[in-house]
Amino acid sequence: MFNWLGIFAGTLAWVMVESLLYNPMHVWGRFWAKESGMAEKMEKQKMSAADMLFTFGGTILVGVFMAIGLSHAVKTASAGIGSTFGVSPLVAALMMAFLNWLAFYGVGQFVLAAYSGQSKKLIGLHLVNGLIGLLVMGLVIGLLG
Repeated sequence: MFNWLGIFAGTLAWVMVESLLYNPMHVWGRFWAKESGMAEKMEKQKMSAADMLFTFGGTILVGVFMAIGLSHAVKTASAGIGSTFGVSPLVAALMMAFLNWLAFYGVGQFVLAAYSGQSKKLIGLHLVNGLIGLLVMGLVIGLLG
């Protein structure tokens, strides 16, 4: 059985955190815009409705998939290690968020970014942003689990 409230809230938290981290209205977001080349793109053109739907709709859809996977991993971890070692669902959620970032998100992001020729600074920024986003998602899922 899925925890749909946790999945919905975790997705919403992830989308909000990622939107804030990549927003060029602050130093961290401006650094991303400059390093990624988005600053020039944003000055020269506007996103079409189809581009916005693809970008933001895709982000939400991916967030749902990540939240479903993380929620399931948290339930599994809580049943396995929680009953053996007395780990709370919140700790299990944060642990699984970190391990999912380490084993899947971080590895995939690094390989994709490195082989597409992104700068080391930009790769680091994506890895840190992903870790923050997944930990916030894990926190929300853990609190609602």
